[in-house]
Amino acid sequence: MDPFASELNLLFMHTYRSIHNVEEAMLKSLSNGSLSIGEMHIIECIGRGGKNGASITAIAQDMEISLPSATVAVKKLEKKGFVLKSRGAEDGRRVYVQLTESGRRAEVAHRYFHRQMLKAVCQGVREEEKPVLLGVIRALNEFFDKAVSQLSAQADQNGGMQP
Repeated sequence: MDPFASELNLLFMHTYRSIHNVEEAMLKSLSNGSLSIGEMHIIECIGRGGKNGASITAIAQDMEISLPSATVAVKKLEKKGFVLKSRGAEDGRRVYVQLTESGRRAEVAHRYFHRQMLKAVCQGVREEEKPVLLGVIRALNEFFDKAVSQLSAQADQNGGMQP
């Protein structure tokens, strides 16, 4: 591996660990250790729906998880007091999820963390560097999207088992 690729690899790994560790620490202090990062991202998804919240189906689609997984996650968040479920007024089969006050506080704190992170990164990037940075992040996302698709297809072919 050339020196550039080697340093880039180290930076990617360090950045991922740092984001993960900071989010975990923030969640511990915010929820007395009761929220996982995955649960926080579901709260974030629900928060994007505003006061109306989000349907379980919309949560599953947005999070790219199965409907049963979204249902289980929402039940856990409901038990922890971060969300409330209700049946749709027009279609009683639809379940909608809204944030409680605790859920809103968690979502606002998480959003603030992301804004602070973006603010810090954007301050250090010159205008002419912005398209390059966006291109690099897009390429990274495309790599991960393709890898996830390939791994999912392999798991499906193997009946859910890893090769």
